[in-house]
Amino acid sequence: GVILLPITIMGMFLGGFLIKKFKLHITEMAKFACITFIVAYLLNLLYFTCSCEVLQVAGLTAPYSGLKHLSFPKNNFMASCNADCGCKLDQWDPVCGDNGITYMTACFAGCKSSTGTGKNMVFHNCSCVEGQGNGLGNSSAVLGQCQRESCTKAFPYFLALQTACAFILALGGTPTYMIMFRSVSPDLKSFAVGIETLCGRILGGLPAPIYFGALIDETCLKWGTKNCGGSGSCRVYDTKAFRNVYLGLIAGLRAGCCLLYIVISVLIMKRFK
Repeated sequence: GVILLPITIMGMFLGGFLIKKFKLHITEMAKFACITFIVAYLLNLLYFTCSCEVLQVAGLTAPYSGLKHLSFPKNNFMASCNADCGCKLDQWDPVCGDNGITYMTACFAGCKSSTGTGKNMVFHNCSCVEGQGNGLGNSSAVLGQCQRESCTKAFPYFLALQTACAFILALGGTPTYMIMFRSVSPDLKSFAVGIETLCGRILGGLPAPIYFGALIDETCLKWGTKNCGGSGSCRVYDTKAFRNVYLGLIAGLRAGCCLLYIVISVLIMKRFK
């Protein structure tokens, strides 16, 4: 928000400045808005190159290395190293082992003891963790999920791409509004603004959280559990499926918008040439 908000404001003001500076005709504004939207759409496709690996959680997205699994429905959260620990499947207090794998709780890592308190807590003698240079059961784990290096490295590129897309979209935002004002008769300008706002809310603003949320929920691998029962928030997502579903839906919707921009540009050029 700190980065994108000033960039968006700058793009809107620059779009208005270009209209005034070069005294663009409505046909030229239509071409300008169409080109900026298509360029932003093509840049948007580059989001698919920003990848982040799935969080490696033992028994969920990664196996218990070298250990015999016990059969449980859906996921193998239990293994021979923690079968006698009495771990609860509905708990989520992740720890990161020396082997770089995240465990749902210290119990699932088979840890026998701990030192420290709060965020500095370290668990020792973890029977399910096999660290480098340590035998099975002699390794430790720290509180919290393991870091994913590819996510950290990809984020600056993602942010730069998002900034470029936001700027180009904002650049064509002012011409788009000016097209609406200049293409309708003076007595219908207020009505046109109302219809545009209404359609935006009905087609995008109101239903978007519903269908986006429903698709995102389909990519969840592990749901949390509320204290009073029932499903809580998602703990682990399939990040690749999340990316493809989320960005794919956006790309599909914007492809339809690109088509509409092209159609309206052609109609305006025919009417006002």
